[in-house]
Amino acid sequence: MASPASVASATDGGPVGARAAWLIDIAALCLLKAAIGAWILAMGFSHVSDDDYARTVIAEQFAHAPRLDPSGTSWLPLPFWIVGGAMMLLGRSLASARAIACMLGAIGVAAPYAAMRDVGVSRAAALTSTAIAMAIPWNAWLGVAMVPDGWTGALVAAGAIAMSTGAVNSRSRRAWAAAALLAASLSRYEAWPVCALFVVQSAGRVVAAVRTPPSPSRATEIRREVAWAVVAAAGPVLWMAWNAYAHGSPVHFIARVTAFRRAIGAADVPFQDKLLGYPRALFEETPEVIVALWPACIGVAVHRELRRRWAWGSIAAVVVLAFLVGGDLGDGAPTHHPARALASLWWIVTGMGVDAIVAGVQMLRGDARRGVAAAAAVLAIGWCATLPARWRASPGRGASDQRDVQIARGLDLRARGVVGADITPCSFEHFALLAGWGEPERAHVAPRTGSLPTNDCPVVTER
Repeated sequence: MASPASVASATDGGPVGARAAWLIDIAALCLLKAAIGAWILAMGFSHVSDDDYARTVIAEQFAHAPRLDPSGTSWLPLPFWIVGGAMMLLGRSLASARAIACMLGAIGVAAPYAAMRDVGVSRAAALTSTAIAMAIPWNAWLGVAMVPDGWTGALVAAGAIAMSTGAVNSRSRRAWAAAALLAASLSRYEAWPVCALFVVQSAGRVVAAVRTPPSPSRATEIRREVAWAVVAAAGPVLWMAWNAYAHGSPVHFIARVTAFRRAIGAADVPFQDKLLGYPRALFEETPEVIVALWPACIGVAVHRELRRRWAWGSIAAVVVLAFLVGGDLGDGAPTHHPARALASLWWIVTGMGVDAIVAGVQMLRGDARRGVAAAAAVLAIGWCATLPARWRASPGRGASDQRDVQIARGLDLRARGVVGADITPCSFEHFALLAGWGEPERAHVAPRTGSLPTNDCPVVTER
């Protein structure tokens, strides 16, 4: 993504006006995202799954004793570096973890907006699509959840959108896209196929440049493209190299996820459910994305400018979905709540759909244009009216999912300055207690009993 000045337009008033418009828009979108997050938390949202608390515990451990691979598991390291590093300043607590999550969630919305503006999407379309995408219930929950899914999905989408060809200042945009994909690829595996797509695109651009007459600019362009491809690929390559060094296999993380899914029975679902799991989650849990998909497909098919802007982004969305389905078939996909892994698709498809609708409306005249605009406004108001009830139906509210008691027990251990404890968990509920305690290095955790979590779980014996 390039700087705001790179995409000046007549309506923005030149480079200075463009910069001001971008800053105003991004500030407004971040504030809106923060307001949505505050509403979600006020409704009682606490977590998506026990993974939220497990990740917080790992970040607390990193803040206490930093190491290159904070989790030592299949989880990628960057979120723990960020959150754990911030905890070194803010303190190790659930409050710190939540504050960092909310901040990252709010700031993250800037990336897709900036990418859309940089490839030529109108200000109205970029603002509208960003506002819609951030308000999708799953995106709203992930924006305040202590997992990296929300802001990472935004980075993946921004990198994919910025792969658009033919827009102004593409050199600067490709550098930012590669950097965004590097950060995302060290946070969530769904970024990896988009990194591979970026490398494929770079290879094509290098081949095209090689076929042009020799010149200093050609050599410079080839070096730049190779450098950007290296940056985009660095995350997956370095992580596999680390796994080969630390665990004896470059794909050890896949074997670990597969073993875990099989151990808890998540792999024992019918083939059809694995094949359709992610498409079904996209359809059932984010219906607004399916609605946006229709104008997106039509617009990209018939409108050359839309196709130029969104061809690579749409390919990236398909590749991510195929990657997730393939991972599910091989028992290497995320275990809980498949909708979380679809975050990048929400931004891409919503952006395409809104851009196509705005382009279509601009082609109309007179009463037809006013009629379509009025109908769109009515639909938008109706959709907004449904959001509070959908936001309220967040995950983590079931009787066996609630962790308030465990958190309170952890805070009590913290308040009393307990020097150590032996903990025997029933399932994974002990992570909430450890996260609330904030000093997980003081605990010795025994193997899980496998019982259904209750308020009496885990069993804690103080030392």
